[in-house]
Amino acid sequence: MLARLRISVPDSPGTLGRVTTAIGAAGGDIAAVDVLESQAGRALDDVFVTVRDAVHLAAVTSAVSAEPGIQVAGVQQPVPPVTGHTDLELCQQVLAQPERAVRTLVDGAPGALGADWAAVLVFDATGAHEDVLAVSRDAPAPDAVRITAPLRLGTVTLTDPATDRAYSGTALVPIGNGPLGLLLVRQEGVDFHRSELYRLAQVGSLLGSVMTVSV
Repeated sequence: MLARLRISVPDSPGTLGRVTTAIGAAGGDIAAVDVLESQAGRALDDVFVTVRDAVHLAAVTSAVSAEPGIQVAGVQQPVPPVTGHTDLELCQQVLAQPERAVRTLVDGAPGALGADWAAVLVFDATGAHEDVLAVSRDAPAPDAVRITAPLRLGTVTLTDPATDRAYSGTALVPIGNGPLGLLLVRQEGVDFHRSELYRLAQVGSLLGSVMTVSV
């Protein structure tokens, strides 16, 4: 099972080595490390770790947290395989079949973009949410997907209808110049960082012409 540990660490030589040692000592294997930001003497990293199960993940998380100066900001599991090209592969699939663009995007987005579920939304001329075109597997019913935020790139607040709690991460990504938007939801663990939003904006821009034509 692959999991994401979002950690805040001192931005100094040897710190990542301590993280690697702690994870290895707990029996975890590091698949990839993404540096999200570095400022004010600290770095925020996403560390992708292969573990056996949830119990093993808890042990790995505890081992990392025990290291002086290192804080675990969030844990997401499971996450899709780390290849570095899943977003581009998804774009290629959508562009290859424009007549199925909406369905291909909503089905592939969770695995390719690190979400638990996704939806393609329609917005009116004022930027207000108007309708739901499609939802992915594991999403609530379309009539339960309602947001009040206007169509612009960013994180938004959305409540899980089953628990009445806010999801830990919800990103809204304009597709081209509208009227469509891609909603990505992480049920628990970590929010979408601004570096992730920047990458998602590129995906939305790339798909814009095909998606608007195919609606």
